[in-house]
Amino acid sequence: MTIQKGWMEQRRHERVAATLKISYRVLDEQEKNGALNLPRYNQTKAEHLPSLSQKFHVYHAVTRDISEGGLSVMGEAPFQNGQHIEVSILLPQYNVPITFLTEVMRAGSYFELGKTMYNAGVKILALNREDMDRLMKYVLSEKLRQQVNKQN
Repeated sequence: MTIQKGWMEQRRHERVAATLKISYRVLDEQEKNGALNLPRYNQTKAEHLPSLSQKFHVYHAVTRDISEGGLSVMGEAPFQNGQHIEVSILLPQYNVPITFLTEVMRAGSYFELGKTMYNAGVKILALNREDMDRLMKYVLSEKLRQQVNKQN
């Protein structure tokens, strides 16, 4: 089977449609400045990350699409361009969420069903190797599943 390329292939990493629940927290200025050097992104295993984030306010949102390089999210709290957020997502078929550091590249809002909703396109900045492998496997399997569904 061959995978057809479409307009989404213009991105560095193709995104696939995926509606997944996420939790995230906004990093403050101090954390933002040193976040890429934090052990949680270069030494900590995925199962240790939830306990590291428990002392911070956590927001919830859902994804619209996901790729190896980023994701599109929708939620009830506003996002700001340049904001750094730590995202945790539980991928299907895995018992432990993956957590990664992102930067908001595009932020917006829209009005739906009498309520203002917020969306953002976020770029993944840091993710440990084990979690990146899980993310890549999920994106590839989802892309193949969607391609098969289109053909049927």
